[in-house]
Amino acid sequence: MHKTKKIASFEAPNSTMRTTDKYICELLSADNKQGMNLLFKKYFESLVIWADTFLNDLDQSQDLVQDLFVGIWRKKTYHNWNPDKLASYLHVAVKNACFNKLKKVDVLKNAADIESFDKIYNEFESNKEEIVAKILEEVEKLPERGREVIKCIYLKGMKYQETADELNISIQTVKTHVVRSLKTLRASSDKLGDFFLLYFFSKK
Repeated sequence: MHKTKKIASFEAPNSTMRTTDKYICELLSADNKQGMNLLFKKYFESLVIWADTFLNDLDQSQDLVQDLFVGIWRKKTYHNWNPDKLASYLHVAVKNACFNKLKKVDVLKNAADIESFDKIYNEFESNKEEIVAKILEEVEKLPERGREVIKCIYLKGMKYQETADELNISIQTVKTHVVRSLKTLRASSDKLGDFFLLYFFSKK
């Protein structure tokens, strides 16, 4: 019951409405709840899948992401958001929330603050060519089907259903490959840290 209540608080809007990150941030900067509706619709599913790569529990992942959205709205942490960084920022915030939940990296408790994230973003932009080359090397090491799924979703910007149709597999299989592949990439790319997130999720 509690999940239904949380989801209902950010009901998805009509699919014909604009959903660009710029538009979402403009609405949120005016404290317009429609901005949260659009944010929820656009990012909830991908954030849950991302959380599941850490928690290995879909129900917990859904709860964590729902709590994140509720906290964003209640604390109004969105006023200084940059649309160009929004997707990456949200995924870093979910990663940190997962670490805190698992009590693995307490030092990262406040690491998703705008100021801290901006420093990571600036460093990524300063060394982007070298960092991207390293990330793509890791992608090529993935098993064939997982590599295809990751390229479709994170390099080509395709949706889950579009990827399923392109590869002639079910959408659930796509999600399974996303979770497995992201886990593999995280494990093999620890040295890349949040740069990994910035590259993939800035394309969403």
